[in-house]
Amino acid sequence: MLSTAWIETVTSNRISKSAHITGSDRIIISGNSTIHPGVILRGDVELLPSQSNPTANPTTIMLGKYCYLKQDASITPPVIKRAEDKVWHGPVNIGAYTVIGTNSIIKSANIGNRVIIEDECVLNNLSIVYDCCIIRQGTIIPEKFVIPPYSEVKGTPGKDFTITNLNPGYKSLIELEAKQLQILGN
Repeated sequence: MLSTAWIETVTSNRISKSAHITGSDRIIISGNSTIHPGVILRGDVELLPSQSNPTANPTTIMLGKYCYLKQDASITPPVIKRAEDKVWHGPVNIGAYTVIGTNSIIKSANIGNRVIIEDECVLNNLSIVYDCCIIRQGTIIPEKFVIPPYSEVKGTPGKDFTITNLNPGYKSLIELEAKQLQILGN
């Protein structure tokens, strides 16, 4: 049973009442996801106008099913364009079975399915993480950098940054961990 500090939606999302969610009408959470206290979701950013429908109110943040956002994680859609006193963002898509660690900062354009981002990571503007990846604690992903599928990433660029291959068996393990966190918590 959840305490009164949490909201549970009809799609089994658990959202802390002390999460900082702005522009909630532009955020889609697919289901069975958990958003812990102090998490920041910036759905209120201004997106670069679409050529096909410039008046639309598009989605800024999309979370797949079984996403688990730990305490004080932050997700801000990536900056696409800057002009004198204006900043436009692009949407961010985060796939299913994704875990984002405590105090991690996400400004990526896309994070695939079955991804673990450990605590204290920074995924800089317009970076892309493909499916089935593990981003180790304290890692910094450079701006516009692409992480290929089945990768383990750790370190700081220019210092000790490494990308190694993950065994395909990690696909099931990452999915299982995301489900267990949703069911058991952390």
